[in-house]
Amino acid sequence: MANIDRVNGEIEHARRLVARSRQTIYALKRDDIATADAELVLSRQLAHLETLIGERNRLQQAETTPVRPRVLGGRSW
Repeated sequence: MANIDRVNGEIEHARRLVARSRQTIYALKRDDIATADAELVLSRQLAHLETLIGERNRLQQAETTPVRPRVLGGRSW
């Protein structure tokens, strides 16, 4: 559970960084300044965010998958 909590914290942090980068891009566009570098940083942040979300989903799936005990003879009760 601690790993999922850590990943959730990182996801929230990454979302705040993405929001801040988007605000910066909007401000640069408003002032007619080139935004290519800022958009590159944003794309990297979004890729990192997708990786974190995938890791969180994998951890949640591993945590919720029940282990079915096997009985001698292959029967499951």
